[in-house]
Amino acid sequence: MARRTKIRKIPLNIIDFVTKMNLVEPGGPSLGHRTFLKAFYGLALNAEELEVYCKATGRTNYLPCEQKEVTAIVGRRGGKTTLASEIAIYEAVRYRKLPRGARAYVLVVAPVLIQAQIAFEYIQKGFWGSPILKELIVAERRNRIELRNGITIACYPCSYIKLRGVGVVCAICDELGFWGHEESANPEEEVMAALRPAMATFPNAKLIKISTPYRKEGILWNDFQERNNLQHLVWHASTQEMNPTISADFFEKARQRDGDEYYRREYLAEFTDSIVGWMPRERLDRLIVRGQRELPPVRGGTYIASVDPGFRQSDFGFAVLHRADNGHITVVYARRWTGTREIPVDPEEVTRQISEFLQRYGINTLVGDQYCYPVLRKYFDNLGIDYREFRFVSLTRASLYGNLKQLIGQQKITFVEDPELLRQLRSLEEIKLPNGNIDIRPPRSSKDDMAIAVALAAFELSRVPEPSVSISLGLPEPPISRLWHTDVLDYRGIPMMPMMPMMPTCPKYPGCFEPGATCECMP
Repeated sequence: MARRTKIRKIPLNIIDFVTKMNLVEPGGPSLGHRTFLKAFYGLALNAEELEVYCKATGRTNYLPCEQKEVTAIVGRRGGKTTLASEIAIYEAVRYRKLPRGARAYVLVVAPVLIQAQIAFEYIQKGFWGSPILKELIVAERRNRIELRNGITIACYPCSYIKLRGVGVVCAICDELGFWGHEESANPEEEVMAALRPAMATFPNAKLIKISTPYRKEGILWNDFQERNNLQHLVWHASTQEMNPTISADFFEKARQRDGDEYYRREYLAEFTDSIVGWMPRERLDRLIVRGQRELPPVRGGTYIASVDPGFRQSDFGFAVLHRADNGHITVVYARRWTGTREIPVDPEEVTRQISEFLQRYGINTLVGDQYCYPVLRKYFDNLGIDYREFRFVSLTRASLYGNLKQLIGQQKITFVEDPELLRQLRSLEEIKLPNGNIDIRPPRSSKDDMAIAVALAAFELSRVPEPSVSISLGLPEPPISRLWHTDVLDYRGIPMMPMMPMMPTCPKYPGCFEPGATCECMP
């Protein structure tokens, strides 16, 4: 009975709650945090808080009303995880009438499980740091806490399958800006579509979307764009506004070290143009051979195969491409082998499978980067395959993808309909580096091993001076052409990193890919 009395005595005011339950440092939450919590739960604001509210939301007046949803776009180290954990704990212990034997969930959802676990650890510390809250725990397991009032706090990666079938009283969508978009196996719209019905039976269920900004796309960007028209709050604040304990010297050093674009995005919480999508989805989609995962060998033209080796942290990517006599390139097959730290990819088995596939296409030559090259060359030599090294340097990836992008723009390449390959290509990002160079990378926690294998093979085909008249038994050694740059040669005496020498190029490239540009090479 004593424990039930304590549950009823837990204060329902969010500010009193985080203070009396020892969830904040002595002195209470910062002005930015306090105003955010008050506005979300419809508490009265003083003049100083009202000024912060208007600046963060873009609104000119404040109508106290408890919100069911909020989007918080906050700079790095601005205390987003602290806010998320405070709301999660508060919602978990508020009195709710659940049917006997029923359970409901407070979920922390992040791009990957390890990120969700960070916020979950904050929640754990909050419960165990409060004499009252820790008495509410009846069971604690990996990634979940069960309370006596029928609420379970758990963390999940953003998977719409795992979120189905549970009742949710509060969902914390952490780092929403980094969730997968349309190209992902778990696109953010699908995850949200799974969450909202799970919250439908709880009138006061809360949806908290919180993140540092990233690309100008997706739910976070759309909410920011439509913040004046949305009913729920969209809170936009810099790191310093939410966490004034960080010194000005820290910010100045960060700006000098990381560059202005990175600083603005990470600490001022601005959406910048330093990270954009590599290729519009519709431009790639019209070059897909629908319903075909693999194309059979054909007579004529030139075949080439390439790999992007990986064994534990990366996948082992493989691709076979064909160039017809008219110069058109087709990705006829792509595959990956996935290993883990405990069970890495077996190089002997994967080279054997690649050899069997190459035999079907009459290919006895393969190209790959320098990673584990001596080891893989021995395996391929034993199988009668000439494995050649293509040495990657700092901007090699950008050059390979630049060549592939031009092929796509000129519609001189088609792709088999392999879902993973297409996902990797669609998810690539152009990243503007502080020195002004452009790098092409997959988003965080994603891979592009199949995509880079395709880009490498397409680049090698672009260097073949003339199409062969039959299926090639290995890639012929191309002579040095006067069209190629000859200042940097690889170990075979062949120029390295020419940009698509054998394909018609546009004098405006890459400007012809800018929005609104007109160019004779673009469809």
